[in-house]
Amino acid sequence: MDYQVIVVGSEPEGISAAVAAAEMGARTMLITADLRLGGLFVLGELNVLDLRTQPFNYQRGLFERWWRRVGQGSAFDVGVAERAFEAMLAEAGVTVLTGEITGPVLDASGRVTGVRFGDTVAAARQIIDATADMDFAAAAGAGFTTGFEAFNYPERMADTLVFAIEGVDWATLRHEIEQRGRTYARIDQRVAWGSFGGVPTEYRPVEPGLRLRGLNLGRQDDGTVLVNALLIYGVDPFDPRSRQEAIAKGSREAERIVAYFAETLPGFSAARFGGIAERLYIRESRHLEAHCTLRVDDVLDHVVTELDVAAGGYPLDVQTLTPHDDGFVFGRPDIYGVQLCVTVPAGPTGLWVVGRAAGFDPLAASSARVVPFGMALAEAVGVAAAFAANLNLTPSELLAETTLTTTVRQTLTARGAFLPDVTNRNPAGPIDHPHYLPYRTLLARGLAVGGYNNDPRLDEPASMLSFVYLLSNVGQRFLASDRLGSDLLDRFEQASGPLIPEVALDIAFEAGCLIRGCPSQGGWPGLVRAGLAPEGFAPESQLTRGEMYALAALFAQLGSEGDEASPR
Repeated sequence: MDYQVIVVGSEPEGISAAVAAAEMGARTMLITADLRLGGLFVLGELNVLDLRTQPFNYQRGLFERWWRRVGQGSAFDVGVAERAFEAMLAEAGVTVLTGEITGPVLDASGRVTGVRFGDTVAAARQIIDATADMDFAAAAGAGFTTGFEAFNYPERMADTLVFAIEGVDWATLRHEIEQRGRTYARIDQRVAWGSFGGVPTEYRPVEPGLRLRGLNLGRQDDGTVLVNALLIYGVDPFDPRSRQEAIAKGSREAERIVAYFAETLPGFSAARFGGIAERLYIRESRHLEAHCTLRVDDVLDHVVTELDVAAGGYPLDVQTLTPHDDGFVFGRPDIYGVQLCVTVPAGPTGLWVVGRAAGFDPLAASSARVVPFGMALAEAVGVAAAFAANLNLTPSELLAETTLTTTVRQTLTARGAFLPDVTNRNPAGPIDHPHYLPYRTLLARGLAVGGYNNDPRLDEPASMLSFVYLLSNVGQRFLASDRLGSDLLDRFEQASGPLIPEVALDIAFEAGCLIRGCPSQGGWPGLVRAGLAPEGFAPESQLTRGEMYALAALFAQLGSEGDEASPR
C-alpha cells in the first residue's frame, strides 16, 4: 500500500487531519485499532464541548463543519457525533483501516516511513500520530515529558470515567436550577454544570483513589445524561491493566453515585445507572519535545505571529492534580496563536503529532488540550502534510521554508479557518502593578494563579503559611543548581525533591525576619541590606501577596542563575 499521508489513531484531531489532507488531494489513510471512530468524544463519551466564542470565534474550519452536523450546541449525542465523523472521512475519500498497530517503520536515517499493523506495512511520505498519548511517536523515539515533570513536579491531571444516568427529569432539574440561581448550577437544553449546592463534593466514595467534583451533565437525544465528574487518581496512563482497573472500580462507584443522586438532586428521583464509557478520559499524559513549544507565557501574553496556523483562547484550566487540591485556573487569555513547529518532534523526521500530546508546556496544555483547538491545529497539519508530501519534504524541511507556512495559512483561510490579526496585545492581568513580573515568573511554573479574571490579588495580605508553601515549592520547581550562595540557598541545595517540613519552617523563619526584623546572619535580611528586597518593602510592613511573589521570584532567580531554564 502506498499513501502520501497516513494518520495513526482516530481521535477527533486525527479525523480532522485526515480529512484536511485528503481534501487537499493527498492519498490519505487513517489506521486505528478502534472499532468505532471518534476517540474521546465517542469511546470516552465526553459529549460536553469546551468552547470559547468571545471575544473571538475560534471554532471555525473543519471543527465548525463537524459541529453543524451534531447540532452546534454545547453538547452533542455520541451516536450522532460518531456518524458525523464517519461521513466526513467518507466524503473526503479517506481510506479507513482497522487493525492492531504494532509500531513504526524507520529507515537507516531514523525517518519514519511507514506503519506496521499485523503482518502488513503501510508506507507514506507523511505520517501523523493522532493517538491521544502520542504512543506511535514515542515508539519511534520522539522525546517527551509526562504530566508536570517539566516543572520538577511528578503529578498530572486526574483522569475521569464518564458514566450514564437514565430517568433524569430534565425539566424538573432545569426549573430547580433556575429557581436556586447560578451559584447552585447553570443549565440549558443540553448541558447542566456547577456545584449543585455541594452535593457532589459531599459524597464519600467507597472505592479508594476516587473523588467526585462539581458536575458536568450532557444530555443525549434519548434523554440519557452523561456525567463528567468522577475523578480517578493513581492511574498509569500507559498501562492497559491500570486503565482497566480504574474503569472497573469507577464503574462500581458510579452505581453508588447514581443512587446517591436519586436521593439528593432535583429531577433525579427516578434515576438509574445507565452504564459507563468504554474508555477513560485521560486529560494529560505525554507532552512532545517538539521543534518549538507553546508556553504559558505565550498564552497569557496573547502572542500571535505570522507563522501561526491556529488560534485558541480557552482558560488555563488545570484539573485537580492530587486528591488534596481542587484544581487551578491560572488565567484566561483572550487569544493566542500556535505554530506548526509544536507538532513536529525534535527527533524523528517524517512525523507529525496532533492532539493534546503536542508540544505544549504543562500549563499551556491546560488550554490547548481542548478538542476544538486540537481539531483546528490538526486541520493545519493535514494541509501542511499534503503540501510536504507533494514536494517530497520532511516536516522539518517544510518548517524551514517559511514561505510554505505562509501558503498553508492562506489555504487555511480559504478553507474557513480562523487566523487572528498579527498585532501587539497587552498581556493578561494587572501589567502596571510593580509585582506583576514576579507573579508571572511564578505562574510560569504553576506557583501563582490569576483565575478566570486574571486577578492575582497582589495587594491582599499574605499569610506566613502561604509563604511557607510557596518557598517550599520554589525549592522544588526552580532550584536545580549548584550556584547557590547564602545559607538559605545552601539548605535548598541540600534538599532533594519536595522540601521536608523542617526545612520549610527554617525557610519561613528566615523569610519572616523581613516582617519581624529579627536578627539573622544572612538569608532574607541580608537581601534587604543589599537592597534586593521588593520595591517599597520595609521589614516592619505587612507582607502582601505581591511582595511574597517578589521575594519568592528573587529567590528562584538567585538559585537558577546561569541555568538554561532560568525564570523570565
